[in-house]
Amino acid sequence: MPLKGLRGKRALITGATSGIGAAICSRLRAEAVQVVATDIHPGPDVVVADLTNADDVERLSAKAGTPDFLVNVAGGPVAPTRSDTQPALPRRSLALEDVDEQQWSRVLAANLTTAFLMCREFAPRMKAKKSGRIVNFTSIAARRGSDRVGVHYAAAKGGIIGLTKTLALELGPFGITVNAIAPGFIKTPRLAAADWVSQQFIDALPLRRAGKPDDIAGVVAMLCSDAGAYVSGATIDVNGGWYFGP
Repeated sequence: MPLKGLRGKRALITGATSGIGAAICSRLRAEAVQVVATDIHPGPDVVVADLTNADDVERLSAKAGTPDFLVNVAGGPVAPTRSDTQPALPRRSLALEDVDEQQWSRVLAANLTTAFLMCREFAPRMKAKKSGRIVNFTSIAARRGSDRVGVHYAAAKGGIIGLTKTLALELGPFGITVNAIAPGFIKTPRLAAADWVSQQFIDALPLRRAGKPDDIAGVVAMLCSDAGAYVSGATIDVNGGWYFGP
């Protein structure tokens, strides 16, 4: 049964070319939502933009119009560039001393600045019509820490939680909900190729399986639908029971 409140609405999805972003695009399109997809990595029906750049975000806004739903998926433990839009994931854990200032700045920009610039650009349009849904993406790395992906990624995703809570307070009076999703291990093609996680780890999860991008897409659809109308300021853990702390 289709979710109520989605048909005919307009969504802007970042990080949309592959993995979780692509799954969200597919799910919302299946719910008769008009989707504007953007990514630094080219793909079919994707508006290419570097969302760490305010000028690119402004140019994107001219093409995207006023979305009902803004879903900020873009990010990752390594920062893409226009010349390397899908950089290889690290094959070993990153210790504090392994992270230099350039890595720190680029990963914070790819994960936190992108969401800030997108919210700053599109929230005023939602405020003008007194409605909207914003879904940001944090990570289990921000919820419980991580000795795998590095302090820069965990810190950036922790910033997403603070951004989400503050915007929920600020934008709530305008009828706009703002929430964050914190995925655990979601087996996208890119992560599967990196071979980060052992079968022993997956078997130890309460649900005994790795997550799928569609598992995340369903939660996004719910938050954008009428069913999610009274949820705001929340960070929703989607990790198969791996972590459910405060």
